[in-house]
Amino acid sequence: MKNHISTDEQDAGELARFGYKQQLQRSLGSFSSFAIAFSLISISTGIFANFRHGFVQVGPGIVWSWLVVMGGQTLVVLVMSRLAVSFPIAGYGYQWSARLVNPHFGFFTGWLLLVQFLTGFPVVCSALASALCAFIWPEGALPMTVAWITTVVILLVALIHLFGMRLAAWLNNTGVYAELFGVIAITIALYALLDWRGVNLSKLAGHGNFSSGQSAGFSAFALSLLMGAWCLTGFEAAADLAEETHDPRRTVPRAMLTSLLGSGLLGFLLLVGIVLSIDDVRATQGQDSPLISVLQERFGPHWLLAALVVVAVSIFACAIASMAAASRLLFSLSRDGMLPGARWLSRIDPHRSTPRNAVILVWLLSTAIVLLLRQTDLISSVSAVAGYLGYAGIILAALLAGPLVVPGRGWTLLRWLALMWALSLVLALTLPPTDIPGWNDKYLPAKAMAFALLAGSAVYFGLIKRRIREGIAGPPQLSDKGSETRP
Repeated sequence: MKNHISTDEQDAGELARFGYKQQLQRSLGSFSSFAIAFSLISISTGIFANFRHGFVQVGPGIVWSWLVVMGGQTLVVLVMSRLAVSFPIAGYGYQWSARLVNPHFGFFTGWLLLVQFLTGFPVVCSALASALCAFIWPEGALPMTVAWITTVVILLVALIHLFGMRLAAWLNNTGVYAELFGVIAITIALYALLDWRGVNLSKLAGHGNFSSGQSAGFSAFALSLLMGAWCLTGFEAAADLAEETHDPRRTVPRAMLTSLLGSGLLGFLLLVGIVLSIDDVRATQGQDSPLISVLQERFGPHWLLAALVVVAVSIFACAIASMAAASRLLFSLSRDGMLPGARWLSRIDPHRSTPRNAVILVWLLSTAIVLLLRQTDLISSVSAVAGYLGYAGIILAALLAGPLVVPGRGWTLLRWLALMWALSLVLALTLPPTDIPGWNDKYLPAKAMAFALLAGSAVYFGLIKRRIREGIAGPPQLSDKGSETRP
């Protein structure tokens, strides 16, 4: 306990050198930091929510599209973990970009990351609502019913955060234990139930597209990346909660690396087990819920229920972590005057040391998104594209900073490779035409993302640009009025 107090005092001193007072309570240790990152990645959430999308595109080839994303994301996490050492501040990508380049650049990076979380959080809650509806109405629930249950989940997560980070961290840690043991148990069970004498490993080389009935082409493979692209993000949440973490320079980078690599490997093994358990690939592609069908066929109704309970607990933990990341990013931007209503949004609950008003806004916006759109394919696509554009902004900032962060030719090559990966994935998710139920526009994700960028540009040119020039917005050390410490 004394060590924590001593370390926290040092961390508060370092935070003051960046221009901020310690307002948020430091309550996260090594495992809690890892748990936040691991649960926000949440392979069970990502696979449960997006398996059908990828499997329809490339069938068993989804295993290899997962590995492609894992490899690319490893490049990204290596860059970000180094930045987390240099700048252990809430708001991660916004703070990094603003300090490495300028506040103008930082605003747009932060805006993209905010769009990622504000669209990703409702998708997570919708996945939990879908799982709950599967328990209650096995024959299927009305879309509006799922939407209203989603709003209840969003409200519950918001209330947990309003009670403080200690409660949220405890619930999240519990969810991570459930996901780790549950996913490992499901994976082992899938392999154990296989008839290895009749298993055809060449099935893993299949890549049939359901719509065309032919082998998947480049566009289909690009679209299949969505499952991995949407799932294998969120490791940066550990950096977003750096101001609530003990010894963040040491703790946060480890949490980011171990959460991504562990999730990627475990997800790969789970996907291989699922694919090998499928008897008729094309018939399974035609199912409304192919993953549920596979698990029910292998486990039976009773064990399927146990598996879905594990999934539901994991998704709930992911929702808690997602709210934490979204509200802290919103708080960090508002603390620096980088959003409309910044003074109200940056207020901290004096009793629980939580960004209360930021949590409330995330709750309101997420509820509106769910009730107005109700298409998780569209929302998750926007979340993924915004996230990778934000990643590209962070990595570009690290490149523009030159040797300021860390010198060496290897570091330069890593940044270039990571930037090319992030931009390639943005193109893969936006250029190929995609079918979203209820919409005729095949390029809707790209247009929705363009609308989000236009909204950000309107905020910037209408308000933020002037604030930055006047020195009343942006990280305090970068303001024109000096490096005074802000509350």
